[in-house]
Amino acid sequence: MFTIAICDDNENVRDFIKDCADNFFSEYGSRYTIIFYRSGDELLEKLLAKELTINLLFLDIEMPGTDGIKVKEALEENYLVEKIVFVTSHTETMQLAFGMKVVGFLSKPLDPSLVTGWISNVYKGYSSRKAISFGEKSYKLDDVLYIKSEGNYLLAKLNDGTDSIAIRSDASTIMRNLDSSFIRVHRSYIVNSMHVKKAKYGEISMDNGEVLPVGRKYADEVKSKYEEYVLGKVKGRMGWLN
Repeated sequence: MFTIAICDDNENVRDFIKDCADNFFSEYGSRYTIIFYRSGDELLEKLLAKELTINLLFLDIEMPGTDGIKVKEALEENYLVEKIVFVTSHTETMQLAFGMKVVGFLSKPLDPSLVTGWISNVYKGYSSRKAISFGEKSYKLDDVLYIKSEGNYLLAKLNDGTDSIAIRSDASTIMRNLDSSFIRVHRSYIVNSMHVKKAKYGEISMDNGEVLPVGRKYADEVKSKYEEYVLGKVKGRMGWLN
């Protein structure tokens, strides 16, 4: 089920976003759930308990206690939150709010069409996720951090810390079943750009803390494709949804 969380100390803002979501899903006819958090501390406490996965988090920047920037930083390596849209009254704080999971920004007072636009954008991505099979089990592509080649076998490292079973295949074959967010960085590794924390010459840092090598023959293509991916994310954050 698609899960939206709203973390804001202002009840009116929480209710406003909920009304936008209710209106959107009443037309879609899809199942969804909405969860309220009144502070960043409450949100982080619940996530530490691993109670649920949040597909879209509307996160206020200015809150008492742990503010939205610190919450975002704490969520960098937490697979339970997938996408973040920041809500703020102060646009000057937006520069600090960029992050791996941040897909957009909303300024107060909120515009219902913009709120609904982000819900629609993230939900459509969620509902159209591609999957890939390793043996008898299928995984959403978003959940795959990277794919590793070991001899004549491949296995996927998943964002929950587990591995898929190994299948007999090769990197060139599996690349044909992946979308453009996946990049071949080494003869032994294919990475999912959405889980890359930092890319530089010779290595890729993943959001689970692992550092993977970049082969010299792949370096130029990795640089080009990752820059293209990042540019697409920046366009989305600025509201260029199409």
